[in-house]
Amino acid sequence: MTPDEKAVHDAVEQWFVALNAMLAGDPEPFAELYSHASDVTYMGAEGTYRVGWDDTYADWKVQAEKSLGGDVHGEDIHVVVEGTMATASHFTKGTVTSPDGKATDLLVRETSVFRKEDGAWKMVAHQADDYPLWVRVLNR
Repeated sequence: MTPDEKAVHDAVEQWFVALNAMLAGDPEPFAELYSHASDVTYMGAEGTYRVGWDDTYADWKVQAEKSLGGDVHGEDIHVVVEGTMATASHFTKGTVTSPDGKATDLLVRETSVFRKEDGAWKMVAHQADDYPLWVRVLNR
């Protein structure tokens, strides 16, 4: 693994740190991970589409305010680095607490794009979607 591949893998791990912090009500770790540029995007599993750092971070703040707890982690992480850009695809698995207080299983497919900015790999795009139910049934 090259140093840049290792650095992007580390950035992906920081994504899970940020997600778990958000589930605990703290969106701040996203501010360290994500680029603050106007060209960044965020497409959440719940159907949101945000462009620019300000709108992206505002979305995470709202999600953090509504979060009731949980714990997630990544699986099957695949990273491709080319120059100053990189992609990472993976599954996010874990549990989240639903509004009725019950723990709910979570399985999401995610892809992120990173850009090397001032020597650090910053997320510039993130897309997530719920793992389709029919695929879960077929793969049992």
